Parts: sequence; C-alpha cells; structure tokens
Amino acid sequence: MKSITARFSLAGLAALSLAACSRPTELASEANAVYEKGGPPPLPPASVTLDSITPVAPPPDAAVPDGAAPETGAQFPDYKPKTTPDTVTDYRSSVAGEINALPPVGDPASLALAFVDWKGRAAASPGAFEQGAVPLGADAQEYRPSDAELVAAEAGDRLSAALNGADEATKAAVAAVLPDAGARAYKRFDFRHSDVMGSGRYFYASPPKDTSIPGA
Repeated sequence: MKSITARFSLAGLAALSLAACSRPTELASEANAVYEKGGPPPLPPASVTLDSITPVAPPPDAAVPDGAAPETGAQFPDYKPKTTPDTVTDYRSSVAGEINALPPVGDPASLALAFVDWKGRAAASPGAFEQGAVPLGADAQEYRPSDAELVAAEAGDRLSAALNGADEATKAAVAAVLPDAGARAYKRFDFRHSDVMGSGRYFYASPPKDTSIPGA
C-alpha cells in the first residue's frame, strides 16, 4: 500500500525544522490497500454536491507573527522534495552492487536459488535495534538491518512478484527449491525518509516484517 505521511519535530535549535515523509517499497500496490475497518475510504453523502456547498471567503492576508518561521521555500530555496518511492538502495547505497547482481523478476528459478543463499547469510548476520535520532526524524528505537538482510529481503520481494500470475511450470520450479512454508518465509522491510531543513535527508528502515513467498 502506498502511503505518504508527514512528521514534524523540533530539534531544540531555532535553525532546524523537520519535515518527514514516507513511502513503501516499489512492490507495494494500491490494489492491496486496506482501509480502516476493512472498508473503502469514506465518501461524502450522495446529497452533497458542489452546488450545495456554500462558498466560504478566504481569510484576509495576515502578517507573520513575531517568532514564526517563514515558508520552507523562502527559508530553503534549494530544497527539493523527494517524489519517488524510498528503496533499499536509497536507504543503503553500499548494497547496490549486490542488489543489481540479483536475478531479475523474469528468472524465478535463479531468483529462488539466490534467495536461499542470501536468506542463509541473513540468518548468520542479523541486524539489531539501536537508539534513534528523534530530532532527525527517527523513531526512538530504529532497526538497523544487516547488508545480508537487505539483499535477502529484496530477493524475496522480487520472487514474490515473479510468482504473481506465474504458470504452473514456473511455480513447480520454485517449489523444488523452496519445498515448504519454512523455506518460503523471510523478513522484509519498508523504507522512509525524513527531510531535516538545514541538515539533510535521512533514510530509515522499518523493523523486519515476517512474510512469505507464495506457495506453488
């Protein structure tokens, strides 16, 4: 599910203002969105139309109160918001080589072998929680995944996408490598970023999320 959230935090310094936003991985789909109480997003009653709404005049321009921060664009004219999904290589560019070396979605059999390899490496080299820099948009406790966990998660996400609508022969080839639920289980991550005005852009990973590659 794609989502955009915003968070603001004070760093205790007058020159620091925080704006945070988050996005899920690229494999997330609007079609799988789950809204509150399992229903669709609320819509206005059918009786409410544009013609039935009384226009409200905008408030008159007011001067900025003493001590109020100016608009972001005026204070930081070079700031450009990130409008693309936050990905594993945004979060940790040093794993780009391993990520790019993974088989593509179009080669599920090879991807399954790579998944088994990286899942084993991830189990031998787990990440850990650490104290987060809250003024920089982090949570109080942030999970820092290992490189192997990140690559294994990407392999699992790709393989899950490859099996979506795959034919029986493809599913059988993957099932030969991943014969049971335990073999198909893995941990995945979502990524988000926080823009701290006057400081920079910081990327964060979610805690590991237990999931599984679809069975044959």
